[in-house]
Amino acid sequence: MISFYIFAWIASIAYGLEVVIVKLVNKHLSPNLWVFNFIWNFLILLLIVPFAIANHATLPTEWLNVIMAGLLYAIAGITYVTSLSKLDVSVFTPLFSFRTVFAVILAAIFLNERLNPEQLYLIAIIFIGGLFVSTDESFSIRTFFNKKIFYALLMMAIIALEAIFANKSINELGFWTASLWIALIAQVILIFTWPKFGKDLKKIGLKEFGATLLGALTGVVGVLASNKAFAENIGVSAAIISLPISMIIAFLFSVFAPQLLEKHTIKVYVVRFSAAAVMILAALKLN
Repeated sequence: MISFYIFAWIASIAYGLEVVIVKLVNKHLSPNLWVFNFIWNFLILLLIVPFAIANHATLPTEWLNVIMAGLLYAIAGITYVTSLSKLDVSVFTPLFSFRTVFAVILAAIFLNERLNPEQLYLIAIIFIGGLFVSTDESFSIRTFFNKKIFYALLMMAIIALEAIFANKSINELGFWTASLWIALIAQVILIFTWPKFGKDLKKIGLKEFGATLLGALTGVVGVLASNKAFAENIGVSAAIISLPISMIIAFLFSVFAPQLLEKHTIKVYVVRFSAAAVMILAALKLN
């Protein structure tokens, strides 16, 4: 049996590459985020279908949770692409620690779980880390308090809420049936965004389509590998998958090809990496 370590590392690298690829496509190949988001999700759906069929996915016997998960998945996809297009990769990635914060808060709201002092302390640590991870050459914490960060945090809240309904639908329907129908329902919902991208759909070139396909493929690999890793071990797998691979890639781009992704001083990256490390460790303990 292949060790869960291998699957966890595959997932970590795949997720890191996905963020970078999506950012590069948005920045250099696809000016219309709506058409990119539609194609990206459609390709993810196509990549899921053969796995779902091979694992005997069927029609849902319960619909409420899977519909809610699909709706939130579609909204999360839109906010994901929009937020990533406006933020540096080295800022966007650490903000995923807030997903754990919102998950804990939602559990307290919907499951009547009380937040203990340690949890409140860890939430405060993550928030403080967020103040520093968003800094730029001005080294002002005010860079955290803007619309770009707000929409990114809104995305994290939506992802955390979507995870609740996805988990419920998986428990009801099984992993592959739920995964297939969540992706399918989300794609149907995204059809209603046609007015925002319909006229640009025919302008998609082979290079843009290929890069978008690569982004979708890395995302599917990440999901499948992480699920396999979590099936054997949660704690160590979560630690590996939480590593800021995309931040490391972004930093390398800033050194060797700053015109492609982002460019900041070494001091900025030292602050961002330090803050990200604190946030990730706090999120892992909070989780």
